[in-house]
Amino acid sequence: MTRQDPPFPSHPEYMNGRLRKIDMQARLLKIFKGVADKQWYPHWSNKEREAAKMVLHNALDVLDEFDY
Repeated sequence: MTRQDPPFPSHPEYMNGRLRKIDMQARLLKIFKGVADKQWYPHWSNKEREAAKMVLHNALDVLDEFDY
């Protein structure tokens, strides 16, 4: 099976709705780092920031359950 040319040549990362595990993991880790470094939602309290990090940890744990 060959991959079709992307319908948007300016965006070669377009994957027709498919998402690779490693891409999702990288995205979640980027969000986690942004929350931890106070780049995302700088007005949040430490309690809110810790809650967000817990949620991101849970999302990463669920992602680890998949084999692809």
